[in-house]
Amino acid sequence: MPAKFPRPSSPRPAPVRNTGGLWAVSEPPAAIAPPWTVSEPRPIATTGPPWEGSEAAPARPPSLREPGWLASAPDVSGSFTYSPGGSGPSTGSLPAITGGLIRRQGSFTGRISRDGSTDFPAEPSRYQLYASLGCPWSQRTLIVCRLLGLDRVIGLTLTEPVADERGWRFGDEGDPLTGARFLSDLYRATDPAYTGPCTVPLIWDLRTRRIVNNDVSQITVMLETEFRPFHRAGSPDLYPAARRREIESLATLIFHTVNTGVYKAGLANSQSDYEQGVEAVFTTLDALDERLARRRFLLGAHLTEADVRLFPTLVRFDAVYYQMFNCNLRRLSDYHHLWGYTRDLYTHPGFGETTDLGQIKRHYFQSTEWSLSHNRFGIVPIGPQIDWNEPHGRARMPG
Repeated sequence: MPAKFPRPSSPRPAPVRNTGGLWAVSEPPAAIAPPWTVSEPRPIATTGPPWEGSEAAPARPPSLREPGWLASAPDVSGSFTYSPGGSGPSTGSLPAITGGLIRRQGSFTGRISRDGSTDFPAEPSRYQLYASLGCPWSQRTLIVCRLLGLDRVIGLTLTEPVADERGWRFGDEGDPLTGARFLSDLYRATDPAYTGPCTVPLIWDLRTRRIVNNDVSQITVMLETEFRPFHRAGSPDLYPAARRREIESLATLIFHTVNTGVYKAGLANSQSDYEQGVEAVFTTLDALDERLARRRFLLGAHLTEADVRLFPTLVRFDAVYYQMFNCNLRRLSDYHHLWGYTRDLYTHPGFGETTDLGQIKRHYFQSTEWSLSHNRFGIVPIGPQIDWNEPHGRARMPG
């Protein structure tokens, strides 16, 4: 008789699909609180959807238009859904490029400005963040928004975690803000001639009804600098002027050897390419583990953008990259300092709240692009069992 396995319990319940309003003000929930609750979109001008052939979501009664992040649980205002969209190969938000896999720079690079010097001034209730809980690049923006308290002024729409050949999708009811069924609809609404990858994250302007920016590095830096007047009192300075060169230097190394390094190894089409990718990943992880033996965070005693860029890869490592991408020289949990560091970050606002291993594993093990090459039957592994609340002891680390 085959052994029976208990149904695994996720450290956090899967988020409820929400409907696209603003995130409301609240303090981070208790360690095991669900990361998102349901909320309705703030009313917008009834000019119809930005493309032909679809209808905007019907107006909701005023009583249902309260912002999210209610009381004990942070909100996922917006529609968290994963929708297939776009043309050409793209692994969710990471396009496959012949000769190696790298994160392509965003195709839309509009800049939101604090001083109003651009077409997109930093204003509350004007912009919507589109992201996915399964996507590591999206998680950066979700962490920054929550950590800085920008959930009060920027709306959020989540895609479903599983994508097919059509790309990221907005669930059965579509995106309540725009009427879009797929993320690609937003790209075509902005540029009907666009043929590139339709990736998350992206910032959408509710006023002009177009994409402002879909470059993850530019988005997080804009949130950290141009939206500073809207930051929650006491929130960290993630991109201090005096340390930006150091942050970018370290983050560039992490990007090429860790963030995209796991993909270079996992999607390699030759033994030599695979071994080169794996060597880069673990050489950098070894160095980071040694670095973190002497300081709490990557640059010392304070969180910075560099930590935000590293965390999404680390939090996915043992559950996905170790087994699915053959990055199996060592587990993250085999690193004493890196493992404690990851659990430490997990306890901070935004980090653990935006980590849903259920959606992460569904994205990688069931999305079309991954399953065709790595998991033909779409089987989602039960493990590993991870205790994110295990004491990390890093609060006493020197700066």
